[in-house]
Amino acid sequence: MLSGEAIIEEIEKGNIVIKPFDKESVGPNSYSVHIGNELLIYENDVLECKKKSKTRKIIIPEDGYILRPGELYLSRTVEYTESNHFVPLLCGRFSLASLGVMIHITAGFGDNGFKGTWTLEICCVKPVKIYPNMKVGELCYFPVVGPENIKYKGKYLGQIDTTASRIYEDEFFKN
Repeated sequence: MLSGEAIIEEIEKGNIVIKPFDKESVGPNSYSVHIGNELLIYENDVLECKKKSKTRKIIIPEDGYILRPGELYLSRTVEYTESNHFVPLLCGRFSLASLGVMIHITAGFGDNGFKGTWTLEICCVKPVKIYPNMKVGELCYFPVVGPENIKYKGKYLGQIDTTASRIYEDEFFKN
């Protein structure tokens, strides 16, 4: 895993891109990321993998929004990231986890070559009030071991807006 100093060095070399970049967000071995100002929630009670699911957008007001247990919220990081030489991993912050907030259910791993903002899959155990632009997680970077010939070229490459599931685009469902 890269140290904070190594993250800064790789940004200066252009091997890691974080926009906007704030040196104050660099930790001992990670970079703090912030939640955007919108949430998406799915409208249907049953979600279908073969079809695009309808979502509803909620703007997080400056005075905060209360997350409710039993609901899945999608959001995104303020930060846009790129890396062709490191594998990023999104981890939740202890400060939120200790309030029962999870910022990703299982999709915290970024592939080598991913470019875009990070979708957050947010759930909570108890009602919790969140605010736009607050720190929600940390990105850690791991060196790629072996040839770097295979880069991420998937359906989420270049995403900027909060992105709902695109599983319906998988080859499996195109028959």
